[in-house]
Amino acid sequence: MPHYTPMRPNPSSVEARYSGGRSKKPHLSAAERAATPPAGWEVVLRPLGYLLVAVVWAALFAVTLALPAMLPLGILADGPDFTTADFILQMGLGSAILGGLITLGLLVPIFGYAFLALPLASGPLAMLALTYVVRSLRPRYRGTRLSSTGWSREALGPVTVFPTALSLIPTISTRWSRFWLGASLLGWVPSKGVFMTACVYGVGYLLTVGWILWPLHSTIAVVIWSVVTAAFVAAIVVMLVREAMRRFGSRLDVRELKVTESPT
Repeated sequence: MPHYTPMRPNPSSVEARYSGGRSKKPHLSAAERAATPPAGWEVVLRPLGYLLVAVVWAALFAVTLALPAMLPLGILADGPDFTTADFILQMGLGSAILGGLITLGLLVPIFGYAFLALPLASGPLAMLALTYVVRSLRPRYRGTRLSSTGWSREALGPVTVFPTALSLIPTISTRWSRFWLGASLLGWVPSKGVFMTACVYGVGYLLTVGWILWPLHSTIAVVIWSVVTAAFVAAIVVMLVREAMRRFGSRLDVRELKVTESPT
């Protein structure tokens, strides 16, 4: 009679990790955790959790949208009679040229990137969180994890030796979720295209503030400068769309961004 040795469990399997060793819980990989249905209490509480996250990101988005108005409002609050024309005349030609060079080299990229990247980093995450609120209320998603958290060394974040966390990455990929994820990554993951768009934003912003505070008394001049501002807005939108298509194409793949996912 041949002798058969009983099959031993694979020590790397999930079942073996439950039963073997002192740990009562397995150490699941990202893929295994994604395939594990959420616990009952997670299903009950996650609509509220995602709603709170959406409110926080929406509030931050509103604050970042209001930032561009802070400069002209602050100037007018400090001196209600301030005009750009008087300011340039008081500076003199040499000082005006030097101030213009400093503005182009320093303020344009700082203002432009802050005013562009911050709304992109916050608003789309609010929309993703609201998307997960709706999905968490639908029975078809009851046994599915809706989002994941990833880490990337290419993303903006605090100075640290560890990668920056990127939250609310959708586990169910649709055109809707890919659109908002791509929009948020334009703000979180810097690139040359976004920086160039930010510089255009900065130039357009300072020109707009300048002509609004000049002030212009001619209707024709107001119309002309309004058209110039609208042209800057259109250029910024086109440049962002082109950058998104260049980086992500028609289908966004998080793996191409060197992001390590961990479902939550």
